[in-house]
Amino acid sequence: MSIPNIAAQMVKNDSSKSSEDNARTIILVGSKSVGKSNVLHSFLDKTETTRETLVLEYSFGRKSSQKQSIDKIICHVWEYGGKLKMLKDVLMSIPIDGKLFYCVMVDLSKIKAIWNTLETCIKAIKEKYNEPSDDLELIIIGGKYDIFKNYDSEIKKIICTTMRSVSLVYNANLLFYSLKESNLLRKAKEMLYTIGFGNNVPLKDKNTNYMKPLVIPKGSDSWESIGVSESTLEHIKARHLSRISSETEIKLEVKTIQRSHPEPILDSLAALKYEELRNMESYDPSIDDYLILLR
Repeated sequence: MSIPNIAAQMVKNDSSKSSEDNARTIILVGSKSVGKSNVLHSFLDKTETTRETLVLEYSFGRKSSQKQSIDKIICHVWEYGGKLKMLKDVLMSIPIDGKLFYCVMVDLSKIKAIWNTLETCIKAIKEKYNEPSDDLELIIIGGKYDIFKNYDSEIKKIICTTMRSVSLVYNANLLFYSLKESNLLRKAKEMLYTIGFGNNVPLKDKNTNYMKPLVIPKGSDSWESIGVSESTLEHIKARHLSRISSETEIKLEVKTIQRSHPEPILDSLAALKYEELRNMESYDPSIDDYLILLR
């Protein structure tokens, strides 16, 4: 049996011993290398070093309940680290036990990839759940805020407007997170702990100021507060991409980098390395200009 199948069987076995009231399912998806594993390790109090999640990983947590006749609350946690274009098919195979909390984690430091991550992840879960459901809670997490906070204020305003607009359209909770800022790490851990062993998302504080990390509970924002007219997802997309082009739409002529080394093999190795850099998910087209300067 594959690892996902074994995990699914574990969920099935746990479900047979519990009721819907004492089970939760968390699915964490989003940008690669944004810190999904780190925040989950913090939540589950794991001490081992995190490693790259290649496709799908399963873990769980248990907590004693104060209610009589209920021994444990079980939280099933699924982390997806594969390519986003395959996410829709993966979601179809994940068993859901109890209330579902679907967390989309976006890398705020890669501004050209933000829209594609948001749109792909949200559309994938909406295709799995065609109708609105009380058992589905959507949470959008902006990761790597420690980098994002140093960006130009106009860029931050555009990104925050987009994140807030998408959250409002889909009635989602929104918060910014950073592994390197203890207060943000604590808030993210507390949120996961409460949704994993409680019932609701515990976002009590609220901040809509784009110069600070956003914290916006669902249902507490408005178009007037955001400063834009009421919008559909397509309107939000058009507005966002008119200001920040998506990485999937960038078409630039790749410059040929010519170097001359005493050994021809070094030229070949250098060419391979540059091609690897260009194919990275975090590729920024300006790297071509940088490489040209190395000649």
